Amino acid sequence: MAHSEISLLREYRTRLIADVVTGKLDVREAALRLQDEAEEPGPPDALTDAADAATDDLDAAPEEAGG
Repeated sequence: MAHSEISLLREYRTRLIADVVTGKLDVREAALRLQDEAEEPGPPDALTDAADAATDDLDAAPEEAGG
């Protein structure tokens, strides 16, 4: 059952892409709304904070070694 559902979703995706590419489906309005949503800042991510902290540690390391 799951395989047939996945197959149907893939078929739908392929058809949707084809309709957009051939101009049968206009997605300009939806695309504009997506851009607005993407610009809204979200809550900070714990992984991003950890990566920033690690980068800060790397940036500080040469100063400590040289001084």
